[in-house]
Amino acid sequence: MSKFQEYPKLMKHPSHQDAQWKTLEGKGVGLFAPDTIMTSPERFPDVTVVDLKQEQYYASRGYRPNNIADSVQYEQAILESAPVNGYGFKEYPKYKYHNFYIPVIVQNKSEEMVLGDGWEDSPIIATEDDFMEEVEMESKPLPERGERTETHKENQKVDKRSKEYRDSKHPA
Repeated sequence: MSKFQEYPKLMKHPSHQDAQWKTLEGKGVGLFAPDTIMTSPERFPDVTVVDLKQEQYYASRGYRPNNIADSVQYEQAILESAPVNGYGFKEYPKYKYHNFYIPVIVQNKSEEMVLGDGWEDSPIIATEDDFMEEVEMESKPLPERGERTETHKENQKVDKRSKEYRDSKHPA
């Protein structure tokens, strides 16, 4: 369910007037159509405010909110709304978020399981503890170039025609 947000908010002025347009006399279509000119500009156009300070500024000039809503009314409206025809919730694909890695999209449960621990369904707000974990991870020495780690060996593709593979399957 979406959360209630008061801003951005649309404000209207009670003395609002639309712009007035006039098409000049003449014949033609397309590029040769008569010109249209504005005879009177829009007065007191609608404004969108993004915080309380802007709302107070425009309210002092006569603007009023388009609707007066609060979080209780919003939640009630969401609960009473009818489901959209033809929509069915699908769990996948979905984003997964991690403290240190960029978000990824997983297509199914198996891809989600491959990610391992630390991945969440919603963005993670980092704390001081997370920073300390990152510092500890950075302090660990990295393997030398060309050196294989245990996880790398497990994930490495094996050429079944190689001598190492044959020797590992058929010891002498």
